[in-house]
Amino acid sequence: MPTTRHVHDVQSVTSAPEARTEDQARRLKQYLITMAIRTACFILLVVVDAWYRWIFAAGAVFLPFVAVVAANAVMPRVSGRVRPVLPVVDPTPQLTRAPHEPWESEGSATDR
Repeated sequence: MPTTRHVHDVQSVTSAPEARTEDQARRLKQYLITMAIRTACFILLVVVDAWYRWIFAAGAVFLPFVAVVAANAVMPRVSGRVRPVLPVVDPTPQLTRAPHEPWESEGSATDR
């Protein structure tokens, strides 16, 4: 019985995408750092009594938005990694009849 070999592209280690858990850990770390800066902005907003207090206020207000958007940003796919799936005709001979073919009976009324 002959066997067929399929040629597959080998996944290179350098072109492999970042693991999902590593990506989530990186985004969580970035979120926590941004929220720590926001907490520092709140503390400096209360402590500092100068004109740049408003910079700390803006940081305390807008950093949560920046942190959430950055945490939800997933790395884009690298082009060339996803290929379309094209239909292929299977050349394997079939042992049974096709479902749309009628049964042929011997000595039918039309043969007489």
